[in-house]
Amino acid sequence: MNYFIVFYMNLMFSALKAEDREVVLDKCMEPLLKLGENGFPVAIQMSGLSLEYLAKLRPQQLERLRGLIEKGYCEFIGNGYSQIIQPLVPWEVNLKNQELGMKCYEEMLGLRPKIATINEMAFSASSSRSFTTVGYSGLVMEWNNPYKAHAEWDSSMKYFPQKIDLGQGDKSDLLWGDTILTQKFQRYVHGEIELNEYMNELSQYKDQKGALCLYCSDAEVFDFRPRRYGNEVLGQGEWLRISKLLESVQKETSGLILPSNVIKNFPNGDTNPIKLESYWQPIVVKKQDKYNINRWALSGRDDFAFNTRCYSLANAFKEGEPGPEDWRNLCFLWSSDLRTHIEENRWVYAQNLLEKLELKWLKDSEDRDLNLTKLKKFSNPNKDRFIELKTPQQSLKLDLKKGLSLKEWLVNGNSILGTVPHGFFDDISLAADFYSCHSVIEPQGDHKITDLEDIDPWIDDENDEFIYVGMQLNKPDYIFKKKYSINKKTKEFHLEQAIEISHRRKSLIRSIHFTILPGLWDQGSLFYKIMLGGNKLEHFNFGNKIIDHTQNLNQLVSTRHGLGATDGEIHIGDTKNSIIFKHEPSEAALVPHLQYLPQKNGHYLLRLIYSAQELDETFKTSDKPQIIKHKLLVRADIE
Repeated sequence: MNYFIVFYMNLMFSALKAEDREVVLDKCMEPLLKLGENGFPVAIQMSGLSLEYLAKLRPQQLERLRGLIEKGYCEFIGNGYSQIIQPLVPWEVNLKNQELGMKCYEEMLGLRPKIATINEMAFSASSSRSFTTVGYSGLVMEWNNPYKAHAEWDSSMKYFPQKIDLGQGDKSDLLWGDTILTQKFQRYVHGEIELNEYMNELSQYKDQKGALCLYCSDAEVFDFRPRRYGNEVLGQGEWLRISKLLESVQKETSGLILPSNVIKNFPNGDTNPIKLESYWQPIVVKKQDKYNINRWALSGRDDFAFNTRCYSLANAFKEGEPGPEDWRNLCFLWSSDLRTHIEENRWVYAQNLLEKLELKWLKDSEDRDLNLTKLKKFSNPNKDRFIELKTPQQSLKLDLKKGLSLKEWLVNGNSILGTVPHGFFDDISLAADFYSCHSVIEPQGDHKITDLEDIDPWIDDENDEFIYVGMQLNKPDYIFKKKYSINKKTKEFHLEQAIEISHRRKSLIRSIHFTILPGLWDQGSLFYKIMLGGNKLEHFNFGNKIIDHTQNLNQLVSTRHGLGATDGEIHIGDTKNSIIFKHEPSEAALVPHLQYLPQKNGHYLLRLIYSAQELDETFKTSDKPQIIKHKLLVRADIE
């Protein structure tokens, strides 16, 4: 068994103060370079941004890094100009981020790296094509979570490079990182286990062919702590422990090799490319379940608003002629580190930069209001519970007792969306009404807040193109507004919504729910299609495994999975029929969540839920008001 190691040198680390970057270079980069100079084959990964800071703060270290690479003692691994979570970012930004990264590497190191790590191990197939498009031939991705999603894989696959299918006929070599081995390495370095115990663990692989990654993570956490948590102990002598470990590995095993030599020494030949994703885990993320995609989309200091503003700039760039500096700034603003435990001064700097870009690129736009008061009060002399709005091709039945939620959407006489009533399922855990077109807010440790209440709507059915109906519900600290625009000539409607909240508190905000009514659909061919940071929709067939992206992980982390929808679209359907849901991420960077719960009797619950806020340990409250506005197009493609 051979071993390899990849150290990340991230000078943009979220909790790192700007003034501590030099400290990190002296305490972490310096001993890392010495490992290479002492003959240990190591791989070093840096973003273009981190490399720029290295050149500015410690140019002599940059020269030594060049020398180590030229002599073959060190391999440089890329990841882009900025550490971006690609499945949450539009393709144009992902591609530009990789182009800028390659330019940095060429200018400062005189090379174009062949291997890249997936940022935060947050993988989608289509977004990863940005790496191969700019010339990477190999990727490093975590083994553990893809393996969990693919019961058909043989466990010995992790010892050998693979070919990975990225879609559109594109493929790449793949090296495996291993979270368990990485965490074991960290435990040894931090003094939780001793060298003999660690080497005994490695001895189980002595007769195995192939290569294992001992470590694939941060270098800036050894002999340095960002003091993010009060219980962090400042490391001492940790790089010495690393050196002793690598000495033992060299002496007692087949030794360390560079990542590119793993691919060279263990060619994967003509093996069929594998897929890392699955229908229940379309975006694979590193480590335990708390590291899911919502971490960089819906938590932090207000990732939802931050991402929305970044999407607005990306749209403006499409219509203008941004220069290299504009692109570098936008890629920086989409950094994953700005969305977790970002240090205060760096957060202020990022917000100031964001405002400058917005002043330069965004036109003044009118604040869009739902204009409910322009509609007329709905006359309901018989106190009917439902209002039914019909056109030649569709009919919407809305519930006046439940906040104008959708009781049933009929298209060409077929039930498409609506409410699955209490008692429909035999499973007692599903003994509830599953509504559509409603909002749910769940404050931590408090009762749910919804718009499912008795309301008096406004209506306009005299317009030539649309029927309009809306409502407003005022509650303490919350205002809910909702407006349907029902097209009289097509099979579609728009749903506009605004939720006004007095301040940002620890709450789940599931802004809109859709329940797919089960009658029409062929369960065996059910699918969804979605854009996950690439330039093509990715297609996933539902299977017999439960999907529940809303499932709570623990009291601190509110959910385990989510989707990207980087062009705002998601399609759900079967071989004959489908529904298209579309929102504009530059208005609201919502994250779609799926719920698919197949039952023993052939029934199933299928829901699409859009989230504007989730919780984890990165979440920060604020006294500032929150306003969540969005407009969704719902269109049926029904035979």
